[in-house]
Amino acid sequence: MAVRLLDRRVGGITGDSGRAASATHTFLIIAIVLSVAYGTFFVLYDSQGLAPIIAASVLATALFAVGIMLVRTGHQLIGAVVAVTVGIAQVAFVATFLGWQSGIQLYLVPGGQLVFLVFTDKQRALRWAYLVVAVAAFFYCQLVVPVGGGGYTFGPTTLDVLFPVNAAVSLGLVYVLAAVSHYRAAAAREAADHAAERAEHLANTDALTGLANRRPVLEQLEALAGTGHYCVAIADLDHFKALNDQYGHACGDRVLAGVGATLANELRAGDAVGRWGGEEFIFILDGTTLTGAQSMMERMRVAVEELTLACGDHAHAVTMSVGVADAHAVPGDGALGVVLRRADAALYRAKQAGRNLVVAATPGPEPADRRRDA
Repeated sequence: MAVRLLDRRVGGITGDSGRAASATHTFLIIAIVLSVAYGTFFVLYDSQGLAPIIAASVLATALFAVGIMLVRTGHQLIGAVVAVTVGIAQVAFVATFLGWQSGIQLYLVPGGQLVFLVFTDKQRALRWAYLVVAVAAFFYCQLVVPVGGGGYTFGPTTLDVLFPVNAAVSLGLVYVLAAVSHYRAAAAREAADHAAERAEHLANTDALTGLANRRPVLEQLEALAGTGHYCVAIADLDHFKALNDQYGHACGDRVLAGVGATLANELRAGDAVGRWGGEEFIFILDGTTLTGAQSMMERMRVAVEELTLACGDHAHAVTMSVGVADAHAVPGDGALGVVLRRADAALYRAKQAGRNLVVAATPGPEPADRRRDA
């Protein structure tokens, strides 16, 4: 609960500043609760004799409340300065008044961890400055302040209760802050891993169709090169340039996205499809014979032919031509460049034969001029 509370958004601030603001906000709430609790105890115990530290508790509570308002209105740094400054000053004053036997100075121990939560990385100078102040205040209370204090002396029975209570609460705060630091580090690692995965996904994915782009396709083909147990198909949408010229690139993009989604849905497990560039798509059919690959691509061709894609007040029907090559049709065809050229040459023949066809590669040299009307 405490760990989650420290990571709440405060005042609409997010990121490093938001985490620092959340930590500051939560510390201020805890500080108010402790100040009110101790103030109430002091009032009930001896309101006259303990009047100075009762007044200090009231003043500190008011300043902590101001700090909360500062944080909630977006002034994280000022709120953090108020929180740490007032907290250290309050502990030092009460310890001076009551003496170190009261154990009040032990609250300065978690303050060393706290400064790393309430100040951001950009405020690291303040982190170290307040860390030095907190350590100095602790040694002052422990080494300079009299055992029994200079303003009030509790009886032995009260000290037997007060010191362990302060020690237990201080230790609990140390554990909570350690848990928060661990949680923050784990969350930062998770965020970094997610960002890396996201960047990798964006680098390997075509933004328009959601299919793989050339990079992962080439990596997969390079991994398969030389195995001789795969087929490659290259598909090209027919007359796509004319569609773009007549209806505009917005409609063209919708068509590409719709075709890409259809191809991905029709794909068999173990096969892969990617956008090869422009209106071309490439298929990697692992462990498939040329006959099987041709049948598979015929099913793909029919799925695209039956597709109707709405764009504004009209709809588009498109077809595609496909060239398929078998990596082990001829000795040496497993080489990446060769199988791609053979698939491309088969696609060229599909275009020449009237389009909307699936043509398998045949042995022999590729045409010298593979240019085709899209």
